[in-house]
Amino acid sequence: MAFNWREHDDETIEYHFNPRLSIPNAMDILQSIPAISASARKSLEGQLDIRYGERPKETLDVFPAKLQKLGSPPPALIFIHGGYWRMMDKSDHSHVASDMVYDGLTHISLNYDLCPSVTLDDIVDEIRNAIIFIYNEASTLGIDRDRLYLSGHSAGGHLTGMMLKEDWALHGLPKDVFKGALPLSPVFEPEAIMHTSINEDVRLKLDIAQRNNVLADPPTTKGPIIVAVGELEPEGFRQQSVNYSNLCKESGVDVEYYEIEGCHHFTALDAFSKRDHELYQKLLSMVAKNN
Repeated sequence: MAFNWREHDDETIEYHFNPRLSIPNAMDILQSIPAISASARKSLEGQLDIRYGERPKETLDVFPAKLQKLGSPPPALIFIHGGYWRMMDKSDHSHVASDMVYDGLTHISLNYDLCPSVTLDDIVDEIRNAIIFIYNEASTLGIDRDRLYLSGHSAGGHLTGMMLKEDWALHGLPKDVFKGALPLSPVFEPEAIMHTSINEDVRLKLDIAQRNNVLADPPTTKGPIIVAVGELEPEGFRQQSVNYSNLCKESGVDVEYYEIEGCHHFTALDAFSKRDHELYQKLLSMVAKNN
């Protein structure tokens, strides 16, 4: 596998990076997610819509660990939802917390403003603000600020990558503020999306895309990082994770590339959030090693 999107025409790039084309029932899946999430929230005890900034969607949900399997105060997994920076909401992803809270992890789900109301630069700023807020308010949130883990799906995987290359010392946080991370089905090069219909909403320009290219610089963390992608995803998506894994290895970062057997772009999220899946167990193992 060695797919270089720069060598292909826009139609081919669209197929490789737009899951609505490669997954026949994509829209049915997307339309079903809000109800699944709403049902999960009924059994989750959480603090919803905690404000971390002044923009409309600068809010987060906290679902506290129900058991102290990983110590008290518990570690926290910060999760960034996907939607190609233009759609979806943290309220569509509450179900991701359902198993984690019973395994001793507090789950923090981030919201952020969406394109085209804001730019990708703005979104990255918002996620950075959220991390700073969580670290500084860890005691109030009931979490161990020295055991923060980061993950995101799709566009959220990109934002995860951006946070992993941030110089946190500039913001008064430890350089190793994250003790581990799991970008899931990420698109690390926004420039590729400029060649798709998705950009009608995202409205990327070359300078913004290049500023937010995760592959331009290695992470500032030493890991561990698990970069995971569905086996059934198009080669373009899988290559993004391969390239990131290679970048990490070349920079001495503890990284694992994990291809999720039998999963496409959306079912990859199920593997991440379900206790009976190997990927979920890998996440728990990562956290437990720092317990």
